[in-house]
Amino acid sequence: MLSVRIMTSIKYDESPRGLEVVSAGHGPGLVLAHGAGGGVRANFGGLMDAFVPGRRVVGLNYPGTEGSRRTTEPLQLDDLADALVAAADQAGLQRFPVLGLSLGSAVAVTAAVRHPERVSGLVLTVGLDRLDAQSSAVTEVWRALHQACDRAALAALLVDVASSPTTLAALSAAQLQEAIRLTQEAYPVGALEHVDLVRRVDIHEQAARLDLPAISFVAGQDRLVLPSTSRRLARAVGGEVVEYVDAGHIFTADEQARWIADIRGFRTEAAL
Repeated sequence: MLSVRIMTSIKYDESPRGLEVVSAGHGPGLVLAHGAGGGVRANFGGLMDAFVPGRRVVGLNYPGTEGSRRTTEPLQLDDLADALVAAADQAGLQRFPVLGLSLGSAVAVTAAVRHPERVSGLVLTVGLDRLDAQSSAVTEVWRALHQACDRAALAALLVDVASSPTTLAALSAAQLQEAIRLTQEAYPVGALEHVDLVRRVDIHEQAARLDLPAISFVAGQDRLVLPSTSRRLARAVGGEVVEYVDAGHIFTADEQARWIADIRGFRTEAAL
C-alpha cells in the first residue's frame, strides 16, 4: 500500500470557511485537491515531501476530513472549488496549477472553469468526469456499510478496490490485515458526504471547454474509477496522458515515486 511520510514543516491553518488549509514550502505554487475518503496528508504527504521546500504547496481538507469541521449540508463541487482557491489566496498564491486526485480531479476542473484567471494548469490523477458502472456499484456498497457502521468491512472493501490485483497478490495475510486496520483508523468522519458528492459528479462538458496545459494519469488496474473513465476525462481536458498499466487507484511507494518524477517532467513547466 501507499507509504506516506509526514513532514514536520507542514503548517495548518483554518480558512474563513472553517476548513483546514495545509501548506508548506516557498516558491511557485502547487494546489492540491484530495480524493473522497482521503485528506491532504493521507493523499499527498509523500508528494509534499518531494516538492518542498522548492515550491509553495497548498491543500484544503474537505468538510469532515482531518482538521476540517463536518457539514450538515450536501457538498457541492462549486463550493469546494471556491474554497480551494480561497485557500490559495490565504497562502499568498496568485496563479497556480491544481493537482486533483480522484474526486479531487473534478474539484480541480471546476476550479479551472470558475477561476480561469487563477488556475494555470491541471494535473489529474485517476480522475472521473462522471460515475461509471463500477464506481456506482462500489459507492452503493460503501454507503451501505458506512450507514450500518461496519467500519471493518468498509475498510476491507476500500483496501480491495483501491489496490491493484498485483499489489493484493503480493500481500501476506498479516500485511492485508494491517492495511485494513490502517485504512479503518484513517477513515474520515465526513467520508459519506464525499461519497454522496462523487455520485453527483458530472463535469464532462465543463472539462471539454477548458484550454490550458494539462496532464492526466490513468491507472490501468484501477477498480474504483475505471481506466476508461479516467481516459474519457483526459480526452475532454486535452494535454498529455500517462498510463501506469499495473497501478491501482492508490499507488504503491514505487508508483508514487514515478508519479512524482513524471509530474516534475511535465513539459509545460511554466504551468507547474
